[in-house]
Amino acid sequence: MDELDLRIVAALQADGALTKAELAEAVGSTPSTCLRRVAELRRTGVLKACVYLADPVKLGRSIRAVITVITRNHTKDVRSSFASRILEEPAITQAFGVTGDLDAVLIGHFCDMEEYQALCDRLFDNDPDVVRYTTLFAVETYKETTKIAPQDASPK
Repeated sequence: MDELDLRIVAALQADGALTKAELAEAVGSTPSTCLRRVAELRRTGVLKACVYLADPVKLGRSIRAVITVITRNHTKDVRSSFASRILEEPAITQAFGVTGDLDAVLIGHFCDMEEYQALCDRLFDNDPDVVRYTTLFAVETYKETTKIAPQDASPK
């Protein structure tokens, strides 16, 4: 990736709805060059999707939870089973298998505590492989972004 690709990625992360002309103006190139570059960035998987980000509060999901999970063992079957159940939960928006003292970290957005508790009952309380889970409820947001800072493209 060169500097133009990095400028295109940054511009589209800031506003994925830019027209070809707006993108070209923002990055100092031509619309046809930008179109070709965007197509290549999509083909190679650098740009994965073009989406609108919804405000969870305005959709009635004002409770944000960070849930940490410890499982009984770390076998592939346990991880796979747990992950497949997480994928079925629409309130869980992000889920990570992690290293260290925890096995998974989940981010969820809930309408109310009843929805949160029902999820815990389904995912954790009835799963013999879950040893413990802890939930942290967000009370303030200091930073929230989907922008990924590109690695410096210039030679070191």
